[in-house]
Amino acid sequence: MNHRNLVATPIALLGLAMIAGCSGWSSAPSMRGNPVLEPFNLPAAQQSAPSGPANFNEALAREYAGLATHLADQDRDWADADYFSRKGLAAGRGQVVVPEENSNWLVPLEVPLQTRDELANGRRRLVAALDGGARERLPAVAARAQERYDCWVERMEDDWRTAINGPCHAEFIAALDELEHGAVQPAAAAQKPPPAAARQYNVYFDWDKSVLTPAAHKIVDQVADQVKSDNSRVAITGKADLSGTDAYNMALSHRRADAVREALQADGVPASRIDERWVGMREPPVPTAAGVREPRNRVVEISFH
Repeated sequence: MNHRNLVATPIALLGLAMIAGCSGWSSAPSMRGNPVLEPFNLPAAQQSAPSGPANFNEALAREYAGLATHLADQDRDWADADYFSRKGLAAGRGQVVVPEENSNWLVPLEVPLQTRDELANGRRRLVAALDGGARERLPAVAARAQERYDCWVERMEDDWRTAINGPCHAEFIAALDELEHGAVQPAAAAQKPPPAAARQYNVYFDWDKSVLTPAAHKIVDQVADQVKSDNSRVAITGKADLSGTDAYNMALSHRRADAVREALQADGVPASRIDERWVGMREPPVPTAAGVREPRNRVVEISFH
């Protein structure tokens, strides 16, 4: 489903009914995502996803927001972007969000390649690890494993030839292996309270753009309110993805950092309390190959100190 349906009223009403009544994510839904609602649900998922997750559900919310962003920006698959945005929003609210059931997706060629068997076996291993304490022991890795599994299922429906051993599958297996074979923390360490969530926010930009989106403006406004309330300093770092030259991306990341600084100042944050830097494509949050348009690398990172 790669096209927005312009007959908005009936579809939007259907989507709202889905959101209100959806209690599970893998019970053969008649319609997974609604492209009409994607422009609302994706920004909500991006904005609410914590930059410094402290537990499994918060980490899962952030992972699904990243997957939904990729599906919308790179694949223009607004229906699936909406679906995974809603999974992220549900996780952020503390709801139980489970890995996908491959039977709800159009994955071909069970015979002779046994693709569905492979997906089902992967899910069984994942659920066993999650229910065996991985959510509490390694929350970030567990969230990554679940999101990469769902990505693998979604990719298998789109193009099984590239997805069967593609990046989502490889990254799922790597995360799953860490869950199954990683060192168990000592009991004393496990009893320590989790660290406080980092005071950091991410402001994302469209490809090759340095103009703040409405969702970005909301984040900057929230940052400004916090900075003014506790007199802290704020550090901003502009970044770009790897889809251009080093010189071009350095200038682009500079413009993005300037845009965030100017918005903070417009919200009343003194220039003397803002430290600004830009690094272009040299410190990507998500390492990629050269030329890859990765939405999560088009960012200005904001932190407090």
